[in-house]
Amino acid sequence: MKWVRSDVALVEDESGSALTVPQKEAMLMVSQSNAGGAVGRLFRATKYQAGAKDIWLCAVTSSDQSAIAELVLDLEQEQFAGSVEEVFNELQNSHYPQLEHPFAVVARGFAVGFFILREKQAVPAWAHADVVTLHSFRVCRDHQNKGYGRAGIELAAGWIRQNRPSVTQLMLAVNTQNVLAKTIYFKCGFDDTGTTHSGPIGDQNILTYDLVRQNR
Repeated sequence: MKWVRSDVALVEDESGSALTVPQKEAMLMVSQSNAGGAVGRLFRATKYQAGAKDIWLCAVTSSDQSAIAELVLDLEQEQFAGSVEEVFNELQNSHYPQLEHPFAVVARGFAVGFFILREKQAVPAWAHADVVTLHSFRVCRDHQNKGYGRAGIELAAGWIRQNRPSVTQLMLAVNTQNVLAKTIYFKCGFDDTGTTHSGPIGDQNILTYDLVRQNR
C-alpha cells in the first residue's frame, strides 16, 4: 500500500537534520494499492512532519490492519511489541476508542512504523491521568537503523504539543529484557522513572519523556 499526501511544505535545519514543524494546513492522505487500484478513503494527518526525510504521521483505522501487518519485526522484537492482530483487536474492543489514537509513520509514501497514543481514561494504571502514553511502537525490520524510530518519537511529541498543549509528559512501558528498545528510547530523550510494572511477558520499566524540556 502506498500512502499519498498533498499540499505539504518540507522544512529542514541548516545541517539537514529532520525537524518537526507546525504546518498551516492539515495534510490530506489517501491510500491506494501499489498496483494502481482505485483510491481509498481520505485521511487527515497530523500537522507535524519530519521534513528532511519526508516523514509524517497518518491516522490509522481498522481498515488499515493489513497494511500495518506488513511492518514485519524479527521474532525477538515481535514478542515485545505484540502481533498486529492482537493490537487491532484491542483497539476494536477498547472501552475508550475516542481516546486511543493509532498512527502510521510514513516515509516517502510508504508506512515504515506504527504506534498508538492513549490519553485520559485510556491510559494504563502505571501512568498518571494527565499524561499521554505510547504503545505498540514498531518500525519495520527493513527500515530500522535509518532514523525512523527517532522521527516517530518526535512526531508523536509534536502531535501532543499541537493537539494536547496542557500535557507535559509522554510515558511508555518497555520490557526490562528489551535492551535494544530501551537504548533507543534513552537516545530519543526518555528517562527511567525508576518504577516497574508487571507486564504480559515480564516486568516493564516505566519511562517518561519531558515534552517541555525536549522542546527547548
